[in-house]
Amino acid sequence: MESIWQEPYPEYGSDGLKIATLLNHTGEQTNFDYHDCQSPAATPLLQQLPSLHKFLQDSGFKIMGSRLLRLDPGTFLHEHRDFVYLEDVPRYRLHMPLITNDQAFITSPGLHVHFKKGYLWKLDPKSTIHSACNFGPAPRIHLMLDCYVEEKLQSLLDNQFLDQDALHKLPDLTESARRSLLQEANVAMQAGNLKAAEEILLASFCKYDLFALEPGLTSYDLLTQFFNQQKPSAALDERQAYWQERLVEVYPERKSQQLATAGAK
Repeated sequence: MESIWQEPYPEYGSDGLKIATLLNHTGEQTNFDYHDCQSPAATPLLQQLPSLHKFLQDSGFKIMGSRLLRLDPGTFLHEHRDFVYLEDVPRYRLHMPLITNDQAFITSPGLHVHFKKGYLWKLDPKSTIHSACNFGPAPRIHLMLDCYVEEKLQSLLDNQFLDQDALHKLPDLTESARRSLLQEANVAMQAGNLKAAEEILLASFCKYDLFALEPGLTSYDLLTQFFNQQKPSAALDERQAYWQERLVEVYPERKSQQLATAGAK
C-alpha cells in the first residue's frame, strides 16, 4: 500500500504530505498538475480499484480531477489557495474522509474545521485561504474530488449545513508567543537547520489566530521578521524573496500594497 503514495509538493508543506492521483487530464499516475478538464482520465491506480472507479463514475458529479490525499502524523501544509491560475468558473473541492482523527483539520485564518467521517465536505480552495494539518497519532486520508458546479452539486449546495461541533477556534497569537516562535526559529537557524526554522513559523497558521495579534498577519510575515534578524547573505536574501513571492500568490492584494509603499518612498 505504501507504494501508491508520492510526495509531489515538498515546497508547499512539511514532510508527510502524500498523494495518489486517481483522475486527471492525462491519466498519468505521476501528473499532479491542476488543470481544467471536462473529461478526466483514470490513472493506472484507479483502474486497479474497480469499486472506487465505479463510485466516481456513478457519482453524478462533473469531476475535474480526483486524488487520495494523506497527511502523516505531524504534517501540515503552508497557508495557500488552489486553482489560482485556472479558469474563473464555479467549482468546489469535495472531501470525503476515509481515515481521520479528531486532531486532523482543514484550517482557515483563526479556525480549525474537523472534517468528520460520514459527511461530504465542501471547500472553495480558490477564494478560501486555507491549510490542512494532522496533529494526531495516525495518518489522515481523504478522497478528494474537484468538481464543476452542475445540477447535482448545486442541489447539495442548496441544502448544505455545518455542524458547529466541527469548528474549533484557534488560540490568539500573543506578542509573547510571537517572540517565542522567532526565538525557536533562531535556535534552529543557529544549529544550521534553515528548513526547520522556516517550518516553525509556517506552522503558526495551523496553531494560532495570527490576525488576533495584528490584522492581516501571515506566517509569511513572521518569516520576513525572522529573516530580518539574520546576518545578511545572498542565500538568505534569495530565500526571503521566494517567500515574498508566495505571500503575494496567496494574498494578491499585498502586491498592490507593496507597490504603493515603494512608490511613496
